[in-house]
Amino acid sequence: MPHTMKRIFFFIALAIISISFTSCLTGEAQSTPLIQVSKTVYRATLAGVHDTISLTDTIHVGDTLRVPLMLYGNYNNLTEFTVTVDAAELDMRLLVDSACLALLDTTSALDKAYLCFAKDVYIFPTEMLYVPKKTGDLKISMKLASTAEAKYSPLNAWYISTVR
Repeated sequence: MPHTMKRIFFFIALAIISISFTSCLTGEAQSTPLIQVSKTVYRATLAGVHDTISLTDTIHVGDTLRVPLMLYGNYNNLTEFTVTVDAAELDMRLLVDSACLALLDTTSALDKAYLCFAKDVYIFPTEMLYVPKKTGDLKISMKLASTAEAKYSPLNAWYISTVR
C-alpha cells in the first residue's frame, strides 16, 4: 500500500508542476510599467553655470534642468507617457534622441510632454527638460501606460521639485 501512495503522490506532483510550467508559456504575463529616473540632473543656471545636481537638490527660478528617464514596459508594450505640470509654475517638454523618433506615433507632442508609442516598444529613453517660473514646492506628475491589464497599468508617479 505505501508503494501505491508514493506513485499517486508522484503523479499529482508531476501534474501540478506541468500545469505551472504550461501556464507560463501562454504569453499572458502582466507587469506594471516602470519609470527609471536618473540620479544625475543636468542644470544650466541663468548665470551661465553648467553642472550636475541631484534630483532632490534645491533649484532656482530660471534654472534649466534636464532629467534623463528610461521607460520600461517590462513584459508589455508601452502605449503612452505623459508629464503633467502647472504651466504657471513650470515650462516642461520632453527631449527624444533622433534615433528613437521612429518608435513614436505621429500623435506624440514633445512640447506638451506627451509620447504615444508605435507598436512593439518595450523600452524607451527620453529626457524631461523644465524651467521653473516661480518659487515653492512644484509638483511634476508622470503617467506611463502599457498594454498590461488595468490592475497593472498605468503607473502614476510624481515628485516635488523645490524651487527657491
